[in-house]
Amino acid sequence: MARRSRRDDDLVGLITALAGFALCAYIFIPGVRQMVFAIGWIALILFGLAIVGLVIVGIFRLATPERNMRGMTSNVFAPPSHVPDQKCDDYESEPERPSKPPSTGGLIEQLRSIDWFQFEKVVGHMYLKLGYDVTRRGGANPDGGIDLIIQKDGQCAAVQCKQWKTRDVGVKTVREFLGALTDAGIQKGKLITLRGYTGEAKQLAEKHGIEIVNETGLAQMIESTDARFDPEVFELLHDTRKFCPKCERDMVIRVAGKGPNPGSKFWGCSGYSKGCHYTMPIS
Repeated sequence: MARRSRRDDDLVGLITALAGFALCAYIFIPGVRQMVFAIGWIALILFGLAIVGLVIVGIFRLATPERNMRGMTSNVFAPPSHVPDQKCDDYESEPERPSKPPSTGGLIEQLRSIDWFQFEKVVGHMYLKLGYDVTRRGGANPDGGIDLIIQKDGQCAAVQCKQWKTRDVGVKTVREFLGALTDAGIQKGKLITLRGYTGEAKQLAEKHGIEIVNETGLAQMIESTDARFDPEVFELLHDTRKFCPKCERDMVIRVAGKGPNPGSKFWGCSGYSKGCHYTMPIS
């Protein structure tokens, strides 16, 4: 205990000596007084600025309580940050859904404007909704080929889609389709067209169990399957891509560098480097 008291006394004495030295320096040395005075003013100014900042922040928070509440609850109740509240550039590129679904006639007109590949997929989707099992055979086959095979209740039929805009189905088309059916060993066929058919084509088709579904029949299919309300049909109708009839790759717009019309644009298969040189004019 005595040792501890002596150490405490020594510490008190040291502090007292230092305080006395500082006081003497402040009284008798002018430079020290000026330095202490300047430090005091700087500390006072900084303290005042801190007080003013705190007051401004408090007033701002009191004036905007709703904003503060949103900030506190956004992490709990707000939708994820990757879902935008407003349309951004990526979302603006998507087709805007109409307030009303298109009429049956309007949907027929949209079917005329899409690519053959989308048309084939829309037809296949409608048969799916009618309860058929649908298998694509590849619409890239030449005329006379089979686009779809549909099966239901043990019955099998082949489907060929003709997205012709100005030409009716004739005898030649039915005869070629009949040859494809015979080659595949399928007895029944359905030929889907956006146009009509000639009388001779109708007779030949009925003789060999081929049903020709023209614009009127296609409209009835649309109504019976509610296709104009179907979001998948909507996506297909607004897919602006074009596909190669030969290999089904995407078509791209190319510019002719030589030939009879240099500088003109045309559709060319994106698989050109892989051996597909199919081209078609831009309509």
